Amino acid sequence: MNPFWRKPATSLIAASVVFAVLVADILIAKAQVLLGASNPLHLGDTVQFILLLLAVVLFVMGTLYKEALAERGNKEEN
Repeated sequence: MNPFWRKPATSLIAASVVFAVLVADILIAKAQVLLGASNPLHLGDTVQFILLLLAVVLFVMGTLYKEALAERGNKEEN
Protein backbone atom coordinates (compact mmCIF):
# COMPACT_ATOMS: atom_id res chain seq x y z
CA MET A 1 0.00 0.00 0.00
CA ASN A 2 1.22 3.46 -0.86
CA PRO A 3 2.30 5.40 2.29
CA PHE A 4 0.02 8.22 1.11
CA TRP A 5 -3.00 6.15 2.26
CA ARG A 6 -1.60 4.25 5.26
CA LYS A 7 -1.70 6.76 8.14
CA PRO A 8 -4.75 8.79 7.02
CA ALA A 9 -6.73 5.60 6.50
CA THR A 10 -6.05 4.52 10.08
CA SER A 11 -7.35 7.80 11.51
CA LEU A 12 -10.28 7.99 9.11
CA ILE A 13 -11.34 4.40 9.79
CA ALA A 14 -11.13 5.01 13.54
CA ALA A 15 -13.22 8.18 13.13
CA SER A 16 -15.81 6.22 11.16
CA VAL A 17 -16.03 3.51 13.82
CA VAL A 18 -16.41 6.02 16.65
CA PHE A 19 -19.05 7.94 14.69
CA ALA A 20 -20.89 4.68 13.90
CA VAL A 21 -21.02 3.88 17.63
CA LEU A 22 -22.50 7.32 18.29
CA VAL A 23 -25.11 6.97 15.54
CA ALA A 24 -26.02 3.45 16.69
CA ASP A 25 -26.55 4.68 20.25
CA ILE A 26 -28.81 7.49 19.04
CA LEU A 27 -30.82 5.19 16.76
CA ILE A 28 -31.25 2.54 19.47
CA ALA A 29 -32.50 5.18 21.92
CA LYS A 30 -34.88 6.52 19.26
CA ALA A 31 -36.22 3.01 18.60
CA GLN A 32 -36.77 2.53 22.33
CA VAL A 33 -38.78 5.75 22.49
CA LEU A 34 -40.85 4.75 19.46
CA LEU A 35 -41.58 1.39 21.09
CA GLY A 36 -42.90 3.12 24.20
CA ALA A 37 -39.97 3.30 26.60
CA SER A 38 -40.36 6.37 28.77
CA ASN A 39 -36.70 6.39 29.78
CA PRO A 40 -34.54 4.81 27.04
CA LEU A 41 -31.15 3.34 27.87
CA HIS A 42 -28.30 5.11 26.10
CA LEU A 43 -24.77 6.31 26.74
CA GLY A 44 -25.78 9.75 27.99
CA ASP A 45 -25.17 13.27 26.80
CA THR A 46 -21.62 13.58 28.10
CA VAL A 47 -20.44 10.31 26.54
CA GLN A 48 -22.17 11.19 23.26
CA PHE A 49 -20.37 14.54 23.24
CA ILE A 50 -17.02 12.86 23.91
CA LEU A 51 -17.64 10.34 21.10
CA LEU A 52 -18.52 13.12 18.66
CA LEU A 53 -15.48 15.15 19.71
CA LEU A 54 -13.21 12.12 19.32
CA ALA A 55 -14.65 11.35 15.87
CA VAL A 56 -14.08 14.94 14.74
CA VAL A 57 -10.51 15.03 16.10
CA LEU A 58 -9.63 11.73 14.40
CA PHE A 59 -11.16 12.90 11.12
CA VAL A 60 -9.26 16.18 11.19
CA MET A 61 -6.00 14.37 12.06
CA GLY A 62 -6.40 12.01 9.11
CA THR A 63 -7.34 14.80 6.74
CA LEU A 64 -4.45 17.06 7.76
CA TYR A 65 -1.97 14.20 7.53
CA LYS A 66 -3.23 13.25 4.09
CA GLU A 67 -3.01 16.88 2.97
CA ALA A 68 0.57 17.15 4.27
CA LEU A 69 1.56 13.98 2.39
CA ALA A 70 -0.05 15.30 -0.79
CA GLU A 71 1.76 18.62 -0.43
CA ARG A 72 5.06 16.84 0.15
CA GLY A 73 4.42 14.70 -2.94
CA ASN A 74 3.68 17.77 -5.06
CA LYS A 75 6.94 19.42 -3.96
CA GLU A 76 8.92 16.30 -4.86
CA GLU A 77 7.37 16.19 -8.34
CA ASN A 78 8.27 19.81 -9.12
